[in-house]
Amino acid sequence: MGLGQEAAEERERPFLERLDEPVRARLLEMGTPQTYEGRQALMRAGEPGDFVMLLRHGYVKVTSADRMGATVILDVGVPGDLHGEIAVIAGGIRMADVIAIEEVHVRRIAASEFNRFLLEHPAAMREVLVSVARRFVLAQRQRTQSWKPQAVARVATRLDYLVDVCGIRTPAGWRIGIPLSQDELAQFIPMGRTMVAQALDKLRKAGVVASSRRAITVIDREALRVVTEKGVT
Repeated sequence: MGLGQEAAEERERPFLERLDEPVRARLLEMGTPQTYEGRQALMRAGEPGDFVMLLRHGYVKVTSADRMGATVILDVGVPGDLHGEIAVIAGGIRMADVIAIEEVHVRRIAASEFNRFLLEHPAAMREVLVSVARRFVLAQRQRTQSWKPQAVARVATRLDYLVDVCGIRTPAGWRIGIPLSQDELAQFIPMGRTMVAQALDKLRKAGVVASSRRAITVIDREALRVVTEKGVT
């Protein structure tokens, strides 16, 4: 299996879970524990890549600015995800911000320590490459999805992705575990907040989702996937 295919299939399993138990245990011993409150920056674009962060609890968003200076959410991070590894391996600066959505707990691991870990555990290096490849796959999909004519199809596509990433099975359906506001969902698609609100209203009326403040539940995932391709008529 190539890295591209593996990247596409492995998103629902965070980096930490893809490691064998002895390697995982070693990684969890490394670095120092830190806590960040919601809206605090774990990393900033332009900073040197002198450490990585392993997310242990809570959710983060990876953000950048578009050509007009508006914030765009490139991806979301869940427990077990690794952040900052590209700048560490390449020896360059960070290309995006990593912001806590809620209180998060991480392990901050110095670049030198993390690089030694990768040399000692080649399988971990492969999983890092899978993570990097996945981000490129995601970026390409974002560019493709932005051309979908119906706003509701674009919103549905993002919701389907979030179910894969952080969906929690409940009697009512799949609750999206990350507490995203409508503004943040709009930044993640990306599109205007008003269009997102209108699209969510259509999905609610079609019986596909239920939503309230910072909470979305996908009631009918099969119907949601139909909407990603055909929209709502």
